[in-house]
Parts: sequence; C-alpha cells; structure tokens
Amino acid sequence: IDKATLHRLQSIISNWKNALVTPEAARQLATNEHEALAAHAYLSYEATLKAYQAMDFDDLIGLPVKLFSEHPEIAEKWQNRLRYLLIDEYQDTNACQYQLLKLLTGVRAQFTAVGDDDQSIYAFRGANIGNMQELLRDFHVENVIKLEQNYRSHGNILDAANALISNNRKRL
Repeated sequence: IDKATLHRLQSIISNWKNALVTPEAARQLATNEHEALAAHAYLSYEATLKAYQAMDFDDLIGLPVKLFSEHPEIAEKWQNRLRYLLIDEYQDTNACQYQLLKLLTGVRAQFTAVGDDDQSIYAFRGANIGNMQELLRDFHVENVIKLEQNYRSHGNILDAANALISNNRKRL
C-alpha cells in the first residue's frame, strides 16, 4: 500500500474513533471497497494496540468516554472532583469530545464553553459545528455572550470576512 493510501486509512480510522464508531460497527458501515479495507485495517490496528497494551492519540479521549459510560460510579467520582470545566475552541469539538464533556459535567453541568461558530476549521478531522447547537439544546445554558467587536482588523479585511461569514448556514 502506498503512503497516500495509508494516510487516507489513518484519517478514516481516526474519524471513526472520534465518532465513537467501533471496528465492528465500521465493518457494518463500510459501503465500498476502500471503506471495507479501512474497517479491516481498523480491526487489525485495535488488536495490535491491545496486544501491546498501547493507545493512540484518539484513545486519550475515547477510552475515558468508554470507561465513564460503562462505569457511572467512576464518572461520578470525576464529576465530583472536577467541579468546573473550561472548554476552549468549542466549535472544533467532535462527537467523542462532546460525549466526554457530558460525562464529566454530569447533572451539575457547570462549565464554560468558548467558541466561534464562524471559525470552525477542523471538520476534516471530525469536528462537528452542530455540537454548538446541541450544547444549547442538551444543557440548560444560562448565558450566551457574543463577542462581536474586532480590535485587530479594520475596513476591507472585516468587510471581506463578513461577506464570507454571511454565507455560513449553521450559525447560532
């Protein structure tokens, strides 16, 4: 397999992990030969990680989500320990990160999320701008503060940026 194919497979597997899709589910979801190859590689990759008692970067969030989901008493222990959370660059969170937020905050839901829906740039890595709208729906959001004054750019730059931003369909 050439390097470009390996990079594509790595990206697909990472996106599956960040969407909380298991290797078994990935096999079911595969709709073409390339995705079937990625699902097979994902299954083999996870077996290798397990054999070496290792994890990858995506597991740093995925495994706590799995742990907290399967053991609510452990999630509650962390909820009591981490009373307040600050999430920066919230517009670039993925499904796994959003699930971790929900599991860590629990019923108290004491957190501050900072993000700008017009600056979401990581959809190619699984970021979901819809998480901003889900946040408003899933939690009792007491306060939304919009910072709309730009102190760094002027005139033509702001006009061009605002012209582009006005086309964004998923704005809050």
